[in-house]
Amino acid sequence: MGKKKKTSKKSKVDVSSLSWKAFKLSSKVSGVLGAGALLGASNYLFEISMKPVKRDTSHDEEPQELPYMAGRKWMNEHPDRMDVWEKSEDGLKLHANYIPSKNENEHRFAICVHGHADSAESMGVYARVYHDRYGMNVLMPDLRGWGKSEGKYVGYGYNERKDMLVWIDWILRLDPDALIILHGISMGAATCLMTTGEILPSQVKACVSDASYTSIMKVFKHVLKLRGMELPVSEDMLLQGLRGITLARARYDPAKAAPIKAVKKSKTPTLFIHGSEDTYIPPHMMTELFEAAACRKAYLKVPGAEHVQSVNTDPEKYWGKVESFLKAVDPALIADKQDRV
Repeated sequence: MGKKKKTSKKSKVDVSSLSWKAFKLSSKVSGVLGAGALLGASNYLFEISMKPVKRDTSHDEEPQELPYMAGRKWMNEHPDRMDVWEKSEDGLKLHANYIPSKNENEHRFAICVHGHADSAESMGVYARVYHDRYGMNVLMPDLRGWGKSEGKYVGYGYNERKDMLVWIDWILRLDPDALIILHGISMGAATCLMTTGEILPSQVKACVSDASYTSIMKVFKHVLKLRGMELPVSEDMLLQGLRGITLARARYDPAKAAPIKAVKKSKTPTLFIHGSEDTYIPPHMMTELFEAAACRKAYLKVPGAEHVQSVNTDPEKYWGKVESFLKAVDPALIADKQDRV
């Protein structure tokens, strides 16, 4: 038998060293791939959620959309409609549609604020009631980035709350004795709620919030789960990535788009409305907002109503609640009611 070949200690060390280096290299590659996946997914989410998009017109002929379409037509074709322009705090050119009351001495104003992926014309169905039924002046702003207003990014109420202060100031320059109601749907409702978290002039008398969210980050997380998307990273990591990209590109933190924080400071009487079958913004968010609100408040949950469809599902209940709430806040808000249309 020949001599047993000795195993070199050096060779053992070399093998061990190579294995460790391979492990470290593998970890680095995985880290790079993980970071790349996070960056790519976060950028994609930014592109589809933080930039204004064209309105989807594919559902315009569906029954639930017909009242909205009639409202759009009413606003666009109204003989007294006029374009109003203002500058935002950060220099954007903002646009609104203004339809004055038939009564030249009217002091009541309703600011009607639209939701995501739409423009001011979607608020025609609401503004028409305030104008034709109750005789008010109505202002329908295009939120930044939508309609005719400038803006590259969506603020989900955080940036837009400052724009609302611009429109409130515009009304007060027009009429220092104005009585102002804020009425918004979805993102517009969140915008109105976040506006009430600011220091407002006494002329702002009430707010109607229809289908607002508590926090846009919670909505993003809800929608990701709802769609069952296969994600390369966890939902929480993806949303943190979105925050980072939004801070870098749009210069704001979307986590601050949280109406639930604003209502805790609000002194503006607020009516919270939500449809019981809303799958986009869960109805429990209305309950959370209502419970958190520090102001005078009331709520209405409309049975069977989907997202922003409460006004169409049961218009009698909807406007009956709005009317009774405003009358309780200040009888002057519903004085001189016009014939119903």
